[in-house]
Amino acid sequence: MTSTVHFNVIKLAPNQELLELSNWDTNPILSSTTSTRITTTTSTTATTTTATTTTTTTTTTTTTTTTTTTITTTTTTTTITTTTTTTTTTTITTTTTTTTTTITTTTTTTTTTTTTTSTTSVTTTTSTTSTTTTQGITQWSAFWNFDNNVLELFNSYDGVTSGSPSYTTSLLGHGAAVSLTSSSAQYVSVSSKQILFNTTSFTIEAWIYPISLTTSDHGIFGQCQSVTTNMCLHFVSRNLLLYCGFYANDVSGVTTLTMNQWSHVACVYDITTQTQQVWLNGVLDGTRTASPYQGSSGMLTIGMTYVPLPNNYYFNGYLDQARYEPRAKSATELLYVATLFVHYSFDGGSLLDQGPNGINATSSGSPITVIGRLNEALQFSSGAYAYVNYPSFYFLGVTNYPFTIALWVAPTGSYSDSTIFFVVATTGWCVNFLTMTSSGNIIANLWDGGPVATGGPILPLNTWNHIGFTYSPTNGVRLYINGTLYSTSGPFSYSASGALVTICLAGNFGKSCSPNYGGPFTGALDEFFAYSRELSSSEILTLANLY
Repeated sequence: MTSTVHFNVIKLAPNQELLELSNWDTNPILSSTTSTRITTTTSTTATTTTATTTTTTTTTTTTTTTTTTTITTTTTTTTITTTTTTTTTTTITTTTTTTTTTITTTTTTTTTTTTTTSTTSVTTTTSTTSTTTTQGITQWSAFWNFDNNVLELFNSYDGVTSGSPSYTTSLLGHGAAVSLTSSSAQYVSVSSKQILFNTTSFTIEAWIYPISLTTSDHGIFGQCQSVTTNMCLHFVSRNLLLYCGFYANDVSGVTTLTMNQWSHVACVYDITTQTQQVWLNGVLDGTRTASPYQGSSGMLTIGMTYVPLPNNYYFNGYLDQARYEPRAKSATELLYVATLFVHYSFDGGSLLDQGPNGINATSSGSPITVIGRLNEALQFSSGAYAYVNYPSFYFLGVTNYPFTIALWVAPTGSYSDSTIFFVVATTGWCVNFLTMTSSGNIIANLWDGGPVATGGPILPLNTWNHIGFTYSPTNGVRLYINGTLYSTSGPFSYSASGALVTICLAGNFGKSCSPNYGGPFTGALDEFFAYSRELSSSEILTLANLY
């Protein structure tokens, strides 16, 4: 029988629900895969010998696959050419005994001579098994968050900078991203440990903010051994499209990259199906069948490709949250990490982000923990609110960028003009995105040079209702109540701030914005999600029915 030896290590995996699977991201998965080229030695101790008062000579012949024999003094020679062994224990009870056991199979021959002098209840067994596979090494994941350095967070694949790159604000609002200028030949190299791409499936991904790219190549990741087919791994922007391959064995995307805007990009190779793919913002952008990469050496580069070719191709812009996984990530995983921006469960009063980005919130006043729609929720009153104290929600500041806000709402006390979800930019621009009127109606608001209000029903006091608020230029605002589309604005162009923004829940920082719906919300909130895409009606229904 043949098997494959696997080593899997997972660290820091957050909780997930249906629309957010078991994952990695600011809390990344630390994983490994083992294909072959591994030698493993296993020792097992087991078997009891119990003495009696007779003298016997016993000869036993047994045929089996593998045998562990009870001994006091043993000489064992074992040769195993399979990758899996099965151990059988034989117990022989004697006072003074000489036992000879000869075992022969097509895969194992073991000859054991045993001499035992009687005592009472003695356990002595030695078994040695050696398993050797024929190819491969253990591969570990890697994560560079570029928070003012190029250190790798988990497995010491630390980088070294060339050309003195600088750092800028991270897409997450906290930490930093590396800023690379192509004309200055700036990039990051990783040579402290070798990452081999030729023995495993893999996923390479990063957030990129391209600035003034040309139709030439601009490197994102690379590892090049030689200018030969399947010997030069390169993940680049080429003709302003994503392009990933192994040299003369490549896949291209079809969607033009947007300048001066954050995008999530990924190159995926599945060695089992020999499938090569590029992904843009969680959506498959190109796929083909491709033979495996064959390079076994070469320095990994980030922000540059084609070492050691005469012409190096540098990225121009910002790179953030770069990752390598020795496996092919699924479509669901890639969509999750690219588009779920935050998730606050509020369980136990926590304002920690349960999504992939670690965008934790804080509170003003004293919200209290109450029984929620799922587990626990936060009750806001007396002007208490929750907020993120750094500008993390880049997509809400981009004109016409699709998004989704979803949460459970239970108003308490009495109705008043109040703000449930508020967005404010670093420039002072602000909009009361989700509000409640003094009559108890829920309203979704946006801005197109003037307020665009999409009205909803009266929300009963002390009752949980699920609210879904989506936007895209094609569909405009869509307001869902308990998973069902209630109203829509129709298509329009959302005029965003053009600056980084942050959010506030159950209040508006006391700011006056058009449309002005008063002050803090009184009631409970649970399971808040923000996505950088427009969820479909079926996805909204799924969120509403999760709990």
